[in-house]
Amino acid sequence: MADATDALFTTATPEQKFSLVVSGEYVIQTMIAAGAAHISSCFLRMSDGELSQGTLCVLVERPDTGLQSQDRQGSAKRTAAQWHELYPDAEIGLVMLPYGIAALCICDRELQIPGALFGLDVSAPARVRQLQLCVPLKTGPGSALFVFTTGDIAHWSEYLDVLSNIMRSVSTDEPQGDDGPGPDGPAVGGTER
Repeated sequence: MADATDALFTTATPEQKFSLVVSGEYVIQTMIAAGAAHISSCFLRMSDGELSQGTLCVLVERPDTGLQSQDRQGSAKRTAAQWHELYPDAEIGLVMLPYGIAALCICDRELQIPGALFGLDVSAPARVRQLQLCVPLKTGPGSALFVFTTGDIAHWSEYLDVLSNIMRSVSTDEPQGDDGPGPDGPAVGGTER
């Protein structure tokens, strides 16, 4: 993250770069503590030349049951109904992905960012947009929850394009070709990706 910050934010002061790395680490550690199976922090150069940052987190829930299959459509519908109760102002629905049906929730959230991350004495409010996709697994009971969050709401439509491509790639098939580390991170493996 420090290398990416140096390359992308060349005019930022060392204190600003340090703050960005520390705040990024805080977010990553919070997600790991919540049981994240995958975390990606991304920096994108948008069509207008601005740099933007977002975070994708994937959590996989596999209940401890002897069941080998589940009603995937029913599971997605139940998740959407629960989200309607939790987030009454959100956009919620069901979507059909190449992998199968999924529940979708898009909402804006107000967060309190610890001020210490930015050298402040008090917490600072931040508005973020979050997309959640709950994908019931084909390989048995459970689901994968994809959560993307960004504070860059102005570029939301560009992020939706990126997220659409990611979600079209979800498969039970083993990856083809090299499964080694890419230029930007460690290898990704497993049957659910």
